[in-house]
Amino acid sequence: MDCVRRCYGESYPNKVMYDINQLEEIIENKLMHSVVAKLGSGQIIGHCALTFDGTHNVSPEAGKMMVDPNFRGQHIAEIMAKERIEIVQELSLPGFWTKCVTNHPYSQHEMIAFNAKEAGLFIGDTPATISMKGLENHPDTRMSLLAFYLQLNDRPHTIFMPVQHAEHAKSLVQNLNIQRNTVSSNIAASGTTTFHTIINSNIQTANIAIDRIGSDLVAAVKHELAKLEALNLASIYLDIPIEQEAAAHAYLELESIGFFWGSWMPNFSTKGDMLRLQKIYQPVDVETIVCAREQGYSIKKFVLAEWERVSRKEKLYPIKFSCWSKPLAC
Repeated sequence: MDCVRRCYGESYPNKVMYDINQLEEIIENKLMHSVVAKLGSGQIIGHCALTFDGTHNVSPEAGKMMVDPNFRGQHIAEIMAKERIEIVQELSLPGFWTKCVTNHPYSQHEMIAFNAKEAGLFIGDTPATISMKGLENHPDTRMSLLAFYLQLNDRPHTIFMPVQHAEHAKSLVQNLNIQRNTVSSNIAASGTTTFHTIINSNIQTANIAIDRIGSDLVAAVKHELAKLEALNLASIYLDIPIEQEAAAHAYLELESIGFFWGSWMPNFSTKGDMLRLQKIYQPVDVETIVCAREQGYSIKKFVLAEWERVSRKEKLYPIKFSCWSKPLAC
């Protein structure tokens, strides 16, 4: 906890990291596997972890990476990240995903060094109040996160995508080095939609995870949105199980109510691959989004284009689309 405060003060969005009792609980329940760096005196100077959303989560999130500002530049993050990959191998996981900050490219470079690949972009995911000590911050806008995936023990899957997104999906398959049969289908769902929702009030976001796509999908999501929008959230995410045949048709339906491409999440759950869509409610300065290489800027350009296209449909315009001419440089 002292290390968290030395890195972020009191601004770290996951408040569990300040609570020793909650930390002990999630570690005992094997929902978090931590790697720590410490001095001979026992002082912790670095931390990273694999975190599972729950028992349904197969490919966990690699995150909670922090290094004491007094010890940066000594490859501590890289050493911890290597140990984290060893844990993934020991647990026989197919891989893991991570969200890298975009106010600087350093954490992206660390993931790239391990051959992780860009998979999406979450626009304005974290509040401007989060402050990283010793690094560039943008206090006037929410910070976006670039999603990466590291494939380690993948297996073939069949996924369903709308025809207009099939080429982008296929290019991601190749880049992520995974085996997928991408099918464009317009089959509508039947039956009842089932889902669960998690609200993260600390960062003003919520996540709607669809368990089963039904014919009432849009009606069910609209009903849930009515409750969530009353909370004045900045973003709402929605996970579609894209190994269900109705996923392609569902994607287009969800666009009609303002959701657009966020990130592919390979092997995310026991139901297989997920596609995380996003719906943005607050303005974001996309000029502050820094990517470590051309692939990241390509993902950025695609996601911003989707945001613009879907926003035009809803006549919502919380963005300036002036950043596309930015050079592909760090």
